[in-house]
Formats: sequence, C-alpha cells, structure tokens
Amino acid sequence: MSVSYPPPEQLLPHAPPMVLLDSIIEHSDSHIICCAAAPVWAQHPLRINGELSVFSGVEYAAQALAAHARLCEPIAAPPKAGLLITASTLQAQAQRLDEFAEELTIRVDIDSRTASSSRCQFTIYAQKQLLLSGQLTAATQELL
Repeated sequence: MSVSYPPPEQLLPHAPPMVLLDSIIEHSDSHIICCAAAPVWAQHPLRINGELSVFSGVEYAAQALAAHARLCEPIAAPPKAGLLITASTLQAQAQRLDEFAEELTIRVDIDSRTASSSRCQFTIYAQKQLLLSGQLTAATQELL
C-alpha cells in the first residue's frame, strides 16, 4: 500500500524558491525521508558567488525536520514558526552540492521531540554518495 504525503510547500512556512524539498518519500514518528531536485539550477537561492556549498544542505535538513514536525501535528493544529538553534557534528564528504546532477535524498532521524523543540541526526545523499551529515536542534512556537 502506497502512502501519499502532502507536498512540502503545504507543510513549510517558505515560499518558492526557498522551498527546497520536492517530495516526501517516507515518514514515521521517528524519521522522514525527502527528495529534492538536483541542486544545479543557476538561480538557487543559497548560492554564494555562483557556488552552492555542501553546508547549504543544513537548510535541506532543516526543511525536512520542519516537514516531519508538521506531519506529526494534528491536521487542525495551527502552523508553528521554527528557528534552527544549532547545527553540529557536521561531516562534509564533498565541497559543493551543485557538483552533483543527481536528485538529493535527505533523511532525518529524530533523537528527541517536545511540543516546542526537536533534535535530529541527518544525512544527505546524491544517489549512494554521502554528501553531508550532522545534528540539528530546532525550536518552534505557535504563529499568532
């Protein structure tokens, strides 16, 4: 049985072009797996001086974490504003994301989650090549 998830733009507080995720492949209380188009487009909003650092992957992981949190909320719950508190234990296996013409796979594994914060481990792959891994901590609050 195939599960259908809402598109990321319905779950995230961003507007294009800052919605970096294209789809959600898998979701449970403990993890989420998302896909994003190959980050080779010239107008990518995180490019600096024409280059897209591998550490831009932190934003991809943060969006996956936000999508996970939203999918865990009741449907009628009001949206919450999120703030990335820390990105730590980052391990880069590449210098740039835009060197890869393959779709990105972003996996977030939840370490802990409360009503107002989440901590996770994440990995980002292009095909089977690990590009970036690390840990994120984020806080949320209800939007007025």
